[in-house]
Amino acid sequence: MFEGHDTTSAAISWTLFLLACHPEYQEQVVEELDAIFGDDKETPATMKNLLDMRYLECCIKDSLRLFPSVPMMARMVGEDVNIGGKVVPAGTQAIIMTYALHRNPRVFPKPEQFNPDNFLPENCAGRHPFAYIPFSAGPRNCIGQKFAILEEKAVISTVLRKYKFEAVDRREDLTLLGELILRPKDGLRVKITPRD
Repeated sequence: MFEGHDTTSAAISWTLFLLACHPEYQEQVVEELDAIFGDDKETPATMKNLLDMRYLECCIKDSLRLFPSVPMMARMVGEDVNIGGKVVPAGTQAIIMTYALHRNPRVFPKPEQFNPDNFLPENCAGRHPFAYIPFSAGPRNCIGQKFAILEEKAVISTVLRKYKFEAVDRREDLTLLGELILRPKDGLRVKITPRD
């Protein structure tokens, strides 16, 4: 069982990095935050504020799609399953590669591209519920999923209200470590400047 500290901090780091790499999306998030808070950069977000951060949530979700905090998970097959004409017998240990699952081009057009619009309501309609599982799925789903998203929104919105992020590293130059938590080998470098 994970407690959420490492997974949540990883998700926050990846989201801020991707927003630094894509200033057009960062600007859309800032516009959303300005609509919620106006010029106020100090007042903590309320639950209503957090729930109103719909575009930021899309950014977090697409970040988790590209860089799921837990890049793989193990499950025991509960009953015989036929996959492509081959039977996987009950009791088989299966490894689910979340990192690869989230890059299915039939589900996510341009799967390597960061695109928060993947999670706009009209683009999620009809999507299989297990096509996107950064928090696992079914009976072993992460019980802290909703709290984690709210925590990520609280931290990211607080930072983006005050600071602008610019990428120092290019995403394609990163080396990933697919350990228990998906991390960049040498960290994520960004330039942070006060927002006007």
